[in-house]
Amino acid sequence: MLKKFIALFVLALLAAACAPALRVHYFGGKPGYPPTAAESVDLLRAEPRRPYVAFAEISYEPPRRMGRREVEWKLRSKGAAIGADALIIETDSVYRDGVYRPNRVRRVRRDGTLDRVIVAVAIRYRRR
Repeated sequence: MLKKFIALFVLALLAAACAPALRVHYFGGKPGYPPTAAESVDLLRAEPRRPYVAFAEISYEPPRRMGRREVEWKLRSKGAAIGADALIIETDSVYRDGVYRPNRVRRVRRDGTLDRVIVAVAIRYRRR
């Protein structure tokens, strides 16, 4: 019985270690929007001109073997699940495309290397 427990514990640790880190941090502490369709979530690399409300931050550390389209689809899917109309990419140390960084924050590890991370702010457009 103890051997089975230890084996299951080790398997759980391995599964958690291999899973890509996709985290959501809600501003104000709680979610407040119904899910949207993933196809309708825009990925923006500049601040939109339309009025909006920022309500969460999504950070994703994709595995190296994952393609760009799959990474973008994961971001869109997570954004849709939390009710975003769009995601403003603030940090992109994976593809290093132009990003909207109002605070110019760089995420650096303790060893001095940059994190391989994409950080996006989830927004909802203001309805009239």
